[in-house]
Amino acid sequence: MSEYTLYAAPNTYALSSHSILEEVKADYKVHWVEIFTDHPEPNFKSISPHVRSPALMTPNGGIFETGAIAMYLGEQFPEFDLIIKPEDPRRGAFLQWFYYLGTTLQPDVMIQFHPEFYIQKNCNPSSLLKASSSRLTKVFEILDHVLQKGPFFFGQQLTIIDFLLAMQTTWPEIFPNGIKQYRNLYKHMRVITERSTVQKILNSHKIRE
Repeated sequence: MSEYTLYAAPNTYALSSHSILEEVKADYKVHWVEIFTDHPEPNFKSISPHVRSPALMTPNGGIFETGAIAMYLGEQFPEFDLIIKPEDPRRGAFLQWFYYLGTTLQPDVMIQFHPEFYIQKNCNPSSLLKASSSRLTKVFEILDHVLQKGPFFFGQQLTIIDFLLAMQTTWPEIFPNGIKQYRNLYKHMRVITERSTVQKILNSHKIRE
């Protein structure tokens, strides 16, 4: 019996959780789920009350929220150094970018895919999408700048926030003019997605779509 069960919908935010599980060589299995359904899988819903992917069942109980899962796994597998530790002077910057990805980047990424979640029925989403795209441009400029000493957020040290970012930048829909205009962001995405562990995960999600 696997130690962890990842409840995942293909090509969603589960990509980062799935990639981290693979990276740390965790004993896990994937339970593929539907998220836009009137009859969600009961075990999945019991962990993720909003029926959002991902959710993770652990030996200590269930966890939902992408960032929480990433932080939990980083702490459970300290030998892989995917977390900047509290005593490290870089800890503040680590927490800053961790929350930035979840509270500044992710909401506008969500709007690009599902503007209907943020407006009333029969409303035209074009103005919302335009405003969101404008905010994303600024966010990408900031991320491109911070990655100039890369390839990762913290130079040569790979951390969970690299997975949290790169799994979003694989989605071309969030770049109106393509990711290549952001040289460092593009390099970061390439370096992460060229890892054998990540390629395995991307392929498994592609097959499931």
